[in-house]
Amino acid sequence: MRFWHKILLSVLVLFIAALDVSVIMVMKKSWQLNMDSETKRAASEQLLIANNIYENLDSILARGITLTPVLLLSVAESYGEHYRTQGIGLELRENGRLIYPNTGGKDGMQDEHTIRLSMPLPAPYQHMELAYKRDISGLYAQQQELNRFFVMINWIVGPVLALLLYLLIRQLTKPLKQLSETTKTIAEGNYSNRVELHSKDEFGELALNFNRMASVVEQRMTDLSDMAEDKQRMVDNLAHELRTPLTSMQGFAEFLTSANIGQEEQIKAGRYIWSETIRLKNLAFKLLDLSVLRHQPLVQSEVDVSGLFEAVVQTEQQKLTENGILLQIDSSIPTVWGDADLLASFLVNLIENAIHASKPGCQIRLLAYNQNGEAVLEVRDSGSGMTAEQSKRAFEPFYRADPARSRTYGNAGLGLSLCRQIAEAHQARVELQSVLGEGTSIRIFLQLHNNCPPTP
Repeated sequence: MRFWHKILLSVLVLFIAALDVSVIMVMKKSWQLNMDSETKRAASEQLLIANNIYENLDSILARGITLTPVLLLSVAESYGEHYRTQGIGLELRENGRLIYPNTGGKDGMQDEHTIRLSMPLPAPYQHMELAYKRDISGLYAQQQELNRFFVMINWIVGPVLALLLYLLIRQLTKPLKQLSETTKTIAEGNYSNRVELHSKDEFGELALNFNRMASVVEQRMTDLSDMAEDKQRMVDNLAHELRTPLTSMQGFAEFLTSANIGQEEQIKAGRYIWSETIRLKNLAFKLLDLSVLRHQPLVQSEVDVSGLFEAVVQTEQQKLTENGILLQIDSSIPTVWGDADLLASFLVNLIENAIHASKPGCQIRLLAYNQNGEAVLEVRDSGSGMTAEQSKRAFEPFYRADPARSRTYGNAGLGLSLCRQIAEAHQARVELQSVLGEGTSIRIFLQLHNNCPPTP
């Protein structure tokens, strides 16, 4: 049974039961009041008749006439006939003997619908008893008519009330139906669906909180989906990266051990195995760096920009010299907040990418400056640059804008991915701007030393 069915039946049963009990109690009270009124009226009339008979008997005695049974019957008949037309029956007894009526007590009235009262006449006639009977069949008929009317009202009000309650409860429980339908669609995988309810009652609060929950769930599912795609892409790329050098190394190893080759060919095969080993080593180190960034909390401190740049230059000086690249340094801020080793790794990766993208004689600029209250570290080259699609995917693991050039230098395509992880660990943002044939600029936006307190 559905929730609104339960509410409808419960409210209908309770309402009809309360209505019936209330009406029955009202009718019972009304019947009691009517009976009390009729009883009082009958007692008043009986007293009036008894006084009238008393006065008549006194008048007869005053004239010196003896009260015989025939005379008493005559007096009683005069009153009996008069009140019979008003639905009132009288009986007169003397010492228990019936004087009137002389029909054996049959006055044509049914005792079940009458009020019967008895009282003695005033002294000196207290040996006589006057019985009063009043017909109240009309009151019974009125009560029966009310009962029939009540039954008819029940038959009419019941269905009408059920219809009105149905419409009201369906309207009141409509938000529950919307919520149920929305939860069903979300359970089926449509996390973008929301409850369209703008009332200010409890249902409105429930809908608002449900929509907030759905938004959080949608965001979580989106994040999980993106993470799953990233992990799958990383696994696919890693498998691809490992397959090619391992296959080549296996072939050259078999060539060295099974073929009768000269020294020059042995050196060539050995150099290829060595270059592929270096590339696999770089791949392993980059993956290790990425894993450390994901699981190790970052403790930031004040980093001297001059010292940071000097360490980067010492690391990259040999490669710069071998490739004929000039590195220009320009810094206008003294310090930043961050991790010195990670920031150095960030800049080293960018400079190495810039070296690989630049021709001999080109210039790479290493900059540090203040922009809108933020410290900016930038590496800018005038190399080959990238297209808009390549720029969009540059930070993906294992992505290489120029695979042939990257393999030549032993790159695994993880340098910019590591840079992005370093920026996220610093809660900083990274911007990449590149124009094909003109060069690339990558910037990280950090907090200045005087704007960010040390991390406890």
